[in-house]
Amino acid sequence: MRLPQAPPFRYVDRLVERGADRSCVAIKRFSAGEEGEPPRSEVPFSRVLEALCQAAALIPAQDGTGGRILKIEDVQLSHPVQVGDTLTIRCALLEETDAALRARSVGEVEGRVVAGLTVLVGRVPAEEGHGAAS
Repeated sequence: MRLPQAPPFRYVDRLVERGADRSCVAIKRFSAGEEGEPPRSEVPFSRVLEALCQAAALIPAQDGTGGRILKIEDVQLSHPVQVGDTLTIRCALLEETDAALRARSVGEVEGRVVAGLTVLVGRVPAEEGHGAAS
């Protein structure tokens, strides 16, 4: 998979599944003391939001292009994410053009929805400065 973000700003640990319907499932495990910060019990919502956006940016990778986050809409936070939680992110394509796509990302912890958003992702050629991720 390809994302323009490089560690320590990459918030997708693994792409688990790609659907034929241009969907994907990714995971992020939030560990204590990430990025040299002091441990805390609750993950800042900005990190959860970024993980949801980065996972949606993987959808264009299915056709050989990369994705850049352009706009975020309809953000909801229903439950906090705790350090040690594994966030499962499910992304579904809503619409697409040659230049961009709109997707819905929903984050779950142990089957419970914790956050969701709609994101506009611009397409860019994969070779344009995207770092590889595992």
